[in-house]
Order: sequence, then structure tokens, then C-alpha cells
Amino acid sequence: MTKKTLVLSGLFILFHIACVAPFVPLANILPAGLGALSMTSMAFSLILSARWRIVDHLMGGPDKSYACHRWLGLFALAGALGHWGLAESVGSGVLPFLATGGETVGTIAATGLIALTAMALIRAIPYHLWKATHMLMGPIFLLACYHTFFVASPLDVGAAPWTMMAVMSALGLLAWGQTLRRKSMPTLLVTVERAEPFEGGIDVLFRSKKPLARFHPGQFATIAHNHARSETHPFTIAGGDATSRRFLIRAAGDWTERFVQTVKPGDQFRIGAGVGRFRPQHHRSRKEQIWVAGGVGITPFLATLEKMQPDNGARVTLVYCIKSRSSAGGIEDVENHSIRLPQLDLIIFDESEGNRLTPYQMTEILRGLSARTVAYLCGPEGLKALLKQAWQTLGMTGQIHGERFDFRNAYSVSDLIYVGKPVWRAARHWAINERKIPDAPVGSRG
Repeated sequence: MTKKTLVLSGLFILFHIACVAPFVPLANILPAGLGALSMTSMAFSLILSARWRIVDHLMGGPDKSYACHRWLGLFALAGALGHWGLAESVGSGVLPFLATGGETVGTIAATGLIALTAMALIRAIPYHLWKATHMLMGPIFLLACYHTFFVASPLDVGAAPWTMMAVMSALGLLAWGQTLRRKSMPTLLVTVERAEPFEGGIDVLFRSKKPLARFHPGQFATIAHNHARSETHPFTIAGGDATSRRFLIRAAGDWTERFVQTVKPGDQFRIGAGVGRFRPQHHRSRKEQIWVAGGVGITPFLATLEKMQPDNGARVTLVYCIKSRSSAGGIEDVENHSIRLPQLDLIIFDESEGNRLTPYQMTEILRGLSARTVAYLCGPEGLKALLKQAWQTLGMTGQIHGERFDFRNAYSVSDLIYVGKPVWRAARHWAINERKIPDAPVGSRG
């Protein structure tokens, strides 16, 4: 968590408490504020899920929306737990005969929110099960709205916090309806024309009989099997023309593992339109850029190189980190593009040959670039941290554009071990020190 994220999170929480403070008794400020926090967080989460273009634009792309969506889910859970534990019935409610039912509905909503949020945070739960149950967040929000407006509450109807939650509830329900409508929107049928495996993944080309929606290099699209209620999974587009789409897909979960193992020419799938705002510059008037890719993170750059034509514009430095050539899908295409494009400088770091990118090497690469160079980064978190550290060390002023791989971003056993190790060491150190404290010496009487 960055300092900026921590500050914004704190301000977001304090805003809700300050918003209700002038309108409720002192004893009800905290539970009312936490209830408002939970409601607006759930509403904002649904708004982000609706994928309205203006919202994605303001957030900086769908991947940023997903990250914010996850934080809002945690705020919704924390607010619901705090409200559930502290709130007491006050007054008679808007419709007194519904007040008791409002409490029961609130309990059901809080329980459902806890269960669904837990499922979203635990990676051991299969993706398809999480995705199916996560759609229940809409009904949970509907129950929370009923609880908010019909339970006995210290907030007067029409008060500023009440009006704020009414507006957010309406927007949240409208966004839920948009999400349901988007799920039913038709996608285009495509057929697998080519499927070339590489170590740990597959390079697949889909072909459509009809023109596909236009995409920008760097965007991603959803892929789903051609049957009812099939799961959709987002993958960055690696290239294509008016009737084709290319993807490099790594086996990283149950769906992708089955796909990599079973896909073959002739199979039919459905593809969505290209979305996202991660767009490396390929036109002649571009700024000087550095592209940093790790593994299948090369996909947005492959699509960009495909569109790029030879010119004498600003230099583009591509740093490509791979485990081995056999596991690097599309590496021959990247090398061919580096020969075709005089404006491209390609640097490959191959771990299998003992050539792994280090902080020193990253710093040295950046030294040869302008301070205003723009960076585009698509790869694992360690690679991102390495670039950002070198960027700050040299005082680079250009913007860094990042692409998130893990849209679910759940916690696995390894994450728990990572968090738990320092806690265990601290507790063990404390216990050992406690045992080493000697007994106080018994003083002698004078």
C-alpha cells in the first residue's frame, strides 16, 4: 500500500463519519458513518462493474477500475461489520411496521456480504465458482438498500446523508442493471485458425467470418466458450486485423490450463470488443518510450509492433524479460520486428542463460534515455518495483503506464505465509525476550 492510497483511504472513511456527524446523536455517529461507508462503497463497486466508458476513462482504464473495486469491497465489508456490531434501533423508521423486517434484512445482507467478500479474497476458491457467486452482490446490495431506508434510524428523511445514500443507491441499482444487460450482450463467434503451444502456454489465432470490432494496440478482450452461461476471461490482444485476433495465453488457473491443454484448430469461441487504456504509442509523432515486458506481458507490445511502421521518429527501447526462449511465446516475432523497425532497440534478458535483469542494469538502461521518456510496463509485480525504483533513483519525470495482470487479485497460501512470517518472528522474539528477563534480586534489610 502506498502513502497516497493510505491517505485517500483514510479521507474516504473520515468523509462518511463527518457527513453524518451533524445529523445524529453523538452515540450514533460511528455506527451511522460506518453504515454510510458500506453503502456508498457497495454502490461505487457496482458502478465500476458496470464498465461505463466515462467511468473507465476517469479511472485510467478497466484494470485501474478493478483495483479500486477491490478496495471498495474491503471498505464495504469493514463498514458493514462495524455498523452491524455497533448500531442500535433508534426511532420508529419511515414505515414503523417495516422496521423489524428492516433489521432482519440487514442481518442477511451483512452475512451475505461477508461470505461473498471472503470468497473473492481466497484464491483457493475456483475462479468459475467465485465469478458465479460474485454476481449475487447485486441482490445483496438490494437488501442493503431496503435495510438502509426502512430500518429504525436516527437519520431524518431528507437529511443530507440520507439524500446522499438515496442517490448512491439509485446509481448502484442502475449500474447493476447495466451489468446484467452487458452480460447478455452478443459477442462475435470466432474459430481457432492456429494454435501453437509454447512452454506453459499457447499462441492462438482466432478468425471470424464477420468483421470484428476495431481495437487499439494494448487493449484486451474477453474470450468465452461458445455455449450458454460460459465464463468470460480477459486477455490482452497480441495482434490481428479486421477479421482476426491473436492471443498469447499462459496456463495460470483452472480455465486457462484447460484451454491451453485442449484448444485446437476448428474450435469455436466468442470474443468481446477490445477495451482498456494501456496504449503504447506507435505513431510517428510519439514521445521517446521504454517498454518493459515480462513473459506474456509482451502481448500489448506485440500488437503495437505489428501496427508500427519504420520511421525516424523518437526511439523506443523494449526490455523483454523471459525465463527461456521455449517459454517466450512470440519471441521470434519480436526479434523480426526489431530488424524491421530501425527506431526499435530490443534488449532481451534470458534467465535460462543466467542473464536476469538487475536494478543496476535497469538503471544503466535508463541512463541512456531522456528524463522525459514515457514508460509502459506489463509484467509481474517484482519487475514493476524494479523499474519504479530505478526511475526514482534517476529522477525521471516521464509518466509510467502500468498494466495489471491479476484482475481478481485474491490471496493465496503464499500470500498468507508472506504476511505471517514477520508476525510469527516478532511474536517469537518477544516470547524469547520475556523468558530471558531475570528475576529481580531480593533486597537485604538494613
